[in-house]
Amino acid sequence: MTLFEEYVGRYAAGERPDLRAYLDRAGDDRDELARLASGFLQWADAPEPDEDAVAIMQAWIDGEAPLVALRVRRGIRREQVVAWVMERFGLAADAREKVALRYHELETGQLDARRADPALLESLAELLRARVADVIGWRPRPIAAEAAYFRADTELAQFMPAPSEAAAVEPAQPDEVDRLFLGQSGR
Repeated sequence: MTLFEEYVGRYAAGERPDLRAYLDRAGDDRDELARLASGFLQWADAPEPDEDAVAIMQAWIDGEAPLVALRVRRGIRREQVVAWVMERFGLAADAREKVALRYHELETGQLDARRADPALLESLAELLRARVADVIGWRPRPIAAEAAYFRADTELAQFMPAPSEAAAVEPAQPDEVDRLFLGQSGR
């Protein structure tokens, strides 16, 4: 069976196969598979969205974080996700607070999920009984902000400390938690 036949079969069965995964598997035949899939998808009936997809999209429309909505829909508390990540990746107990912070940033869209370690995304998808694409497929809405300017009173400026090189803090080296949530470089 070719990758295209496998993709079409899963699609016809009502699944939502991730075309990007198939394209990655295609190697040198990637362009041909993309051409075939594009033609197929132009004519295929769109599958009915499942309840999770509707809930994720509704959360996004309402300005809420879709991953939070999915987690709550599953009846899973954030502390349970943190414990799952800690156990799954064998992290030390002193990393719990940082894992909680990074997970919060991930599920609220403050971190780009596409940079996270694929093993982390697969684990979260497993825990949330979702597809990896559901975990990484949404982006927060851009924030519309007006420019704001500050004019310091020159008389008050004399009392403000001058910036010094001694005050500069060396950024911490990325650790295992950073690599899981932020990618290889941890930045």
